[in-house]
Amino acid sequence: MADDQHEEVSKKVSAEEEIRRGITVMRRVVQGRSRGIILDVYWNNQGQLIEPNGHTLTSFIGALVRNEIPITCDDWRNKELNESKEKIWSEIKRCFNIEEERRGFCMKLAGKLLRGFRTFLSSKFLKDADGNFVDAELPKKYESLISAEEWEAFKSKRQDPVFQRISATNRERASSPAYPYRKGRVGYGRLEQSMLQKEESSETSLPAHVLWKEARVGKSGVPQEEVLHVYQKCEELSQSLSPDDTKGILSRALDVPEYSGRVRGKGFGVTPTSLSIKKGKAPSNRELHARLEAMQAELDALRREREASASTVYRDASDKDSINCTFQPNIPEGISHCQLYLSSPYYRMVGKGKVHNVSGVLLHTRELPAGCLKVSVDIAVEPNAALPYPSDDSDATTVHEAVGSFVAWPTNLICVGYELQENEVSNASAQQKKEVSNASARVKSSGAKKTVARKKPTTKCGEVVFIPFNTGGHWLLLAINPIREIVYYLDSLGNDWTTYPDMKVLIDTVLQAFRAQRDIQTSRRGANSITWIKVACPQQRNQIDCGYFMLRFMRDTLALGRLKIPTDYFEEFKCAFYTKDQVDEIKEEWCQFMIELNVCS
Repeated sequence: MADDQHEEVSKKVSAEEEIRRGITVMRRVVQGRSRGIILDVYWNNQGQLIEPNGHTLTSFIGALVRNEIPITCDDWRNKELNESKEKIWSEIKRCFNIEEERRGFCMKLAGKLLRGFRTFLSSKFLKDADGNFVDAELPKKYESLISAEEWEAFKSKRQDPVFQRISATNRERASSPAYPYRKGRVGYGRLEQSMLQKEESSETSLPAHVLWKEARVGKSGVPQEEVLHVYQKCEELSQSLSPDDTKGILSRALDVPEYSGRVRGKGFGVTPTSLSIKKGKAPSNRELHARLEAMQAELDALRREREASASTVYRDASDKDSINCTFQPNIPEGISHCQLYLSSPYYRMVGKGKVHNVSGVLLHTRELPAGCLKVSVDIAVEPNAALPYPSDDSDATTVHEAVGSFVAWPTNLICVGYELQENEVSNASAQQKKEVSNASARVKSSGAKKTVARKKPTTKCGEVVFIPFNTGGHWLLLAINPIREIVYYLDSLGNDWTTYPDMKVLIDTVLQAFRAQRDIQTSRRGANSITWIKVACPQQRNQIDCGYFMLRFMRDTLALGRLKIPTDYFEEFKCAFYTKDQVDEIKEEWCQFMIELNVCS
């Protein structure tokens, strides 16, 4: 009997167990309204509540919905709730300066908060530690909000077998999330706002996977290995997927289905509509074929237009076979510096040299082909480009092989006016051995070897070679001091060089070969003494700017003229992210460079 009395007392204490904090009534907001103070609220560009007053409005809506909507309401779309919803919206407008177009968001938020309140009541008062149902009395704390009839109906619903089965399924699903959210009541909108403010960034939003990772970092400040794995996969996908891809990068990395109307990693209030994400059907084979034909026609038209323009400017005035008997009207008499072009498969410069427009000149004791002049090739801009007229007296078939010799070149593809710079060479051997101090080379894996190997063995310690390296879907920069055998690694994704083992093996091999070329003797231990330094450079936040970041890294280094790159980057350019203006600046410079590259002067 004593045990029964003890059990009865325990149930009574459990039924009236309450937290010390009172019911939220938002007195500060109500009292401010009485004094004529209307609070302003703010939204990000994705339609989410942010600070200041974002948290206050959320709490105020929660207090209103607990007062106006019965806990027995299971269908938020029930038309019988329209009057109560109207009252909630009216109270919100009385206390906050908010646009009518935000009503939909506030009503969705109210429904979410009501569901959260019901879940809280069930977990706090109607379940024991093992999750079993407890027939508890109405907590005194909530007697002003919940009537006795509502409480009994609420308990009855929780005892329904169908409800319990659904509840058990959901509870099991949510009991051990693979990537738990670590930011408590701070939603994605306010989390994004705090991140942007901390970084002093001019951007208005962050990629979903960046937010997703930060939301799963606890008080220790260190994300779990599983979270980092997903984040890394997102970064790799961001470099290869089209911006028009309708399935989110985060969904692909997590390998989970995407639900209609949901944007993963952005939080409450963000929908495909608010982000202007349109679902487009895949084009049919017929449509793709039509597009390809249209693009091919446009490309052919542009090619014909350029060739016609070049022919007009540099057209040979003579149609005779022995054109060397008279001077060409568009080419100055004598020997002139020139640029050498080809028109197939597209119009571009392939070399530089000198054109010999001299009466009666011969090429290897033979007359020149019709419409051609004799040129000496000094620089191979496109080394593997095929010669328009390979010589029968030599083995030269490409521009690179013709460096230092004479070849025949079509007159309409010769542009006069180029002057050799002092740092440019005039023969093949010098071309192969020229110094590349403070010069960049766009290389693939196969090109890195040639770039470093062509440096003179007498290269000084105060030289740095830039190697823009493409991993297959991402650009990064390697700044190499080949004498000191130091490799500065700059990656706008923040990856370690161990992420790309083939790259490291290649560069190490090249430096070892360069060491052997210099005839440097090292111990077996010293043979592996190449130093790799990861530089904490600015990081990109979108899917496509890695190439521009790589160019910006080179620009920053050259602007300062320093031979060493600090591990935390240059103090003059140190930042977490480049601003949009900084990225646009390098884009404009690159475009200008490409335009000038094809201009004949």
